[in-house]
Amino acid sequence: MNKLIVPVLVAVVLAGGAAAQAHQRGEQEARAQQAKQAAKAGPYRSVESSGQLKRGEQLPPRYRTHHFVVENWKAHRLTEPPPGHQWVQAGSDFAMVAIATGVVQEVLVGR
Repeated sequence: MNKLIVPVLVAVVLAGGAAAQAHQRGEQEARAQQAKQAAKAGPYRSVESSGQLKRGEQLPPRYRTHHFVVENWKAHRLTEPPPGHQWVQAGSDFAMVAIATGVVQEVLVGR
């Protein structure tokens, strides 16, 4: 009977090790895929993902067109944007955005 139990136990242990290696490989591939997607998306999160303007996120390209840029910032009681920045209106919110990168520097909600 021992001759039958020992080979079965060895087979179970080896099969479990192979399954663990396959699972680990799958996790490594998933992490690599996430890293590729993050690298492709760039270092900034998109406003598209949350639906809200937040500091540090990248403004969607559709808001970076001239149509949404606030030229008369004084009329909206906004501060003068520093060089390289502009005010953009998205609904009732205003965001100060870096012109070159589209990164939101400041958000004024519901003004």
